[in-house]
Parts: sequence; C-alpha cells; structure tokens
Amino acid sequence: MLDHQKLFGQLEKVSKELFLKFAKEQDIAKTVWNNVKEDEELCNKVHAKKYSLLLPKWIGLLGQSKKIDENLVEYSVLAVDGSQIYYDKHQGPACYLLNVGSVLLEYKKVKSTVALHSEPSLFIISDDNKQMSSTELINAQREEFELDKAWQLSFVQQSKNDNKPYVVLFDGSLIFFQLDSKEQDEKQSFLQKYFDCLNKFYEQKILIAGYMSFPRTKELVNILKLALAQFDEHELEHAAILDQLTDMDVASYFLEPGYRSITFQSKAPISYLYPQPLKPYFCYLHVGSEIVRLEFPAWIAQQANLVDQICKVALDQAHKGKGYPVCLFEAHEQAVIKGYDRELFYMMMQKMSHNKNFQYKKSLKSLKKQYVPI
Repeated sequence: MLDHQKLFGQLEKVSKELFLKFAKEQDIAKTVWNNVKEDEELCNKVHAKKYSLLLPKWIGLLGQSKKIDENLVEYSVLAVDGSQIYYDKHQGPACYLLNVGSVLLEYKKVKSTVALHSEPSLFIISDDNKQMSSTELINAQREEFELDKAWQLSFVQQSKNDNKPYVVLFDGSLIFFQLDSKEQDEKQSFLQKYFDCLNKFYEQKILIAGYMSFPRTKELVNILKLALAQFDEHELEHAAILDQLTDMDVASYFLEPGYRSITFQSKAPISYLYPQPLKPYFCYLHVGSEIVRLEFPAWIAQQANLVDQICKVALDQAHKGKGYPVCLFEAHEQAVIKGYDRELFYMMMQKMSHNKNFQYKKSLKSLKKQYVPI
C-alpha cells in the first residue's frame, strides 16, 4: 500500500530541482529553435554526415506551420483497436485470446450513423508454436489482426463509393519499432504481413494514419541538440541538458491550435525495410488540448492535400471527443478486455472442461489472487 504522506514528502524534496531544471531546458531549447527555425540549409547540415541521433528529413523551413480548414461536415472515419488475454501458465489450458474492436462513424447532413464491431479470436499453444506464448509475439499478431480488420471493413466501405472523405485512424505508431528486437525471421515474417495489408490501402488509395496522443518522440529535440553541439558529434554530451524535452515541447514553440507542422520523413532504422510507397512520414498537429503526432505512408505524405484531409478528420474527431478522437475512444471500448471479461473467460473454460469431463487445473497462486484472507 502506498504511503501518501511519505510520497508527498519525497516529492517536496525534489520538486524545486526538477521544475527549475525543466524551465532552464525550455529556455535553452527556445533560443536554439529561434536560431534554426528559418535556416533553409538546416536539413542539409543535419544530414551532411551520419550521427548517433535519430534525425528526420524534411523539405522547407523547420518552423513553418499550416492552418487546417475545420469546415468539415460530411465524412466517414474508421478506428480499429485491439486487446488480448496473454497466456497464463497459472490458468488451465495453454491458450491466449485476441479481441479486435472497431467503430465506423459516418457523418451526414441528414442522419449520421455508427457501426460498432468486436471480434474475439482464440489460439491454442502447442509444441509447434510454443514461441507464440510470449507477450511480444502476441502483441505483434494483434497488430496484424488490427490492420487486417481495418482493411476488411474499409473494402466494404469503399464499395459504397459515396465520394465523401474517408479516413482510417489507428491508435499509436505505424513505425513498427517493437519488431526491432525480434529475430530476423520473426521480424521479416510480421513485417511482410503488415506491408501486405498496408499495400492494399495504398492500391485503393484509402487514407490511413496512426494517431499518437502525448507523443514521447524526440526527433525535433535531436535536431536542436545537434545544432546546440555545432553539428559536432563529440560535443553532443554538452547538449544533454535538453534530454528531458520531447517533440511535443518543441512543437509548442510554433504550433497554434488548429495548425499542423510540415511533414517529416522518419529515418528510424526499421523504416529502411519499408517499400518506397509505405515509408513512414509524420507531422505534428495542435488539436487544441494537446499537440499530437500523426504518422502516414509516403504516398500520402507526397500530396499535401491528403495530409490536410487526415488532419481535418483528426482535428474534428478530437473536438468531438473533447480532446481525444471519439472514434479511437469508442474503438478502444469495443476492444478492451476488462477484469470481469477476463474472469468470465476463465470461468467459461473451466465450465467447458467439466462438461467434457476434463480436469481444469489452476495453480495455488491464481487461487490466492482471487481471495486472500487477512
């Protein structure tokens, strides 16, 4: 049990140092920003040689921003999210569950509609696929299912051909960093599945984007760190004073509510494995309550009007959701597996095993978690 009084005392001790240091970082970062925001050669300077920092590419001035037209009445937006019950060695049979939820919102002048969807998929772990018991691989498979479900629903939606704007939003990044640490075979296998699905959106020219609320990315911060170090790798240690900042802090220097940044190309190592039309790009958008990061494929980034279309929908959804896209919130609600769902899942397995005259084995640890007398 957390001792609130002791915690408050510790926070009091560090608060002065913590917040004064952050304020100093902000002052230094703003000074560097003002020095580089209109430097037309900055991108060339940044990429003149290789650095240890993750640095994006871009065209134009770093400090440019664009007002997003908020006049959007009729459009459709699909959001897809996923959840899971991981394999638990303390619970009966070796299996895991994926649940993919979605919401399709169609805004019309006369009558708007909503379509909710949720689909569970149960998987048995056997000697042939023991590696799939790991949480990382289950997460990777869930991502595959989310992309595939989004494509299936989008294909149906496209057949309506109503010529109204249509955008698919995913919660989180379209840069699959989580695969970086995987074995080459596993990485390649999942990437190919992801790319096959993303390519279908490309072929049908269906707009997609990853929506990142409260992004912790640091590519813009890294640009400022490099500029502070005078583009000298050996001097980067002196730029460590900016380490607590994120791109959200930097974007706040030049983005007003309703504005987006220029588009940036991600140069993350895994991005080099993406096919050319699918290479990941991103921009920052001020939705009023916060600055978010939107990620999308190259074929979208290369047409400013398509980026603007995604930003329009994302902005309108954030306004309708009072700060966070209503479609993403509803998709999460359809996908999420809550505590009582988890208990029901295990109870259903236990009941079924009894009906089939099988013994359902649970560890003492799991039984103790259910009830611990004091």
